[in-house]
Amino acid sequence: MGCAQWAPAAFLLAALLLAGQAAGQANAPEVPGAAGGWRQGRATFYGGPESFLQNFDDRGPPPEYGFGSAVYGSCGYTQQNFTEGVTYDNVPYPKDMLMAVANIDADFPGSCGRCYEVRCRSGFVLSNGTEIYNTSLGYSLPAKAPNALDDFGRRWLGNPTANQSQQSVQCWDDDASIYVVVTDSCPCIQTDVNTGAVTGTNPPCCGDIYHMDLTYWGFQKLAHPLNGIISTSFRPVDCNSKQPLQFSPGFINQTIYGDKVETGWGWFPYKHNTVTFWSQGYGVGGSNATCISLGPKQGGITLACRECGRSGYQPFKGASALEFWIRDQNGSSTIPDVQVGAGDYDKKQYCASVKTGSLSPVERQGLYAKFSVPLSSFSCPFAQDQITQVSFQNADGQLVSFCLDGIQIIGGSGRVQSSSIGRHRI
Repeated sequence: MGCAQWAPAAFLLAALLLAGQAAGQANAPEVPGAAGGWRQGRATFYGGPESFLQNFDDRGPPPEYGFGSAVYGSCGYTQQNFTEGVTYDNVPYPKDMLMAVANIDADFPGSCGRCYEVRCRSGFVLSNGTEIYNTSLGYSLPAKAPNALDDFGRRWLGNPTANQSQQSVQCWDDDASIYVVVTDSCPCIQTDVNTGAVTGTNPPCCGDIYHMDLTYWGFQKLAHPLNGIISTSFRPVDCNSKQPLQFSPGFINQTIYGDKVETGWGWFPYKHNTVTFWSQGYGVGGSNATCISLGPKQGGITLACRECGRSGYQPFKGASALEFWIRDQNGSSTIPDVQVGAGDYDKKQYCASVKTGSLSPVERQGLYAKFSVPLSSFSCPFAQDQITQVSFQNADGQLVSFCLDGIQIIGGSGRVQSSSIGRHRI
């Protein structure tokens, strides 16, 4: 009996480098000219090793010490059924690549899975407008532990304007870049997860300066973590070629799942037994697939494009069908009978579902069956251009294990990326 496997992110990236340049490139709007699409922004960090964070025990209790964690990103890329402790091993990207964007940033819609090139800019850090960030606001860290070392044994380079309470940063190298992928969001308004009541604000993510949260491990590649907050130069890039892309509207791929969850889409498994973000060799033709085991409770996978009902995004606008490949995870030639649905992710409005058992496949390849579902079959109670999620789930009480590949929006004006090896090549 087969069982889908996934490999650690570092292994997958190494395998990619050996695989060569076979992957197709995103048909995304690249930015011409010498400026290369660079913009100015700001970054803080979250997460980090306890050996560093414990220097700041006044900020919160261990093991996070008030710095949070990136393992539970709002894009849902966590491979776990939450019956045991979640670690960075359950996230499919290296921990220094994880990033959160402020939900008031102009290109926040469809940001899950989007890639950015980021550099540190030495000098003053702006708070809002032209105001210099005040070191008393809590994000500059050296006052508590000025001699704390980063993971490379390096000391903080100092702040020449500290006596004026102004945040000024000395980067390691202003020309050095890191490449990151959005897996999370930084909310301006903080709410209670159970009641939805407003509990406060997150000042760095509420300003008029473009803000991102890097992880400790990404941040320390640019500057010492004791800086706490830095100025950045950044630009969105193609996750495969690293070529700069148009900033706004940000790129969303009409291929929802190629050999991974593609740019623009969150991945939210729920009430599952086991699940994999990418299972090597389980996709069409031996590529990658996302696989899930469900039952007896009703569960499934939702793939969603957050806030993508806005003009300029709308991945289903003008589209005709949803296409996907599905197979039994355990090696049976029987096509899994699952419910396929659509909806508006942000407004929590849902369309009718369609069962694969009521459809005829348009193609077979090995254990896989390909389906093409007309969007009219979902009978959505709202305009088609407001569809921002698709889901695959079992019926209540049904035991089913299946793999999905090649989930794609057919027609419309969006862009499509095809990929034959499917690794995140940055």
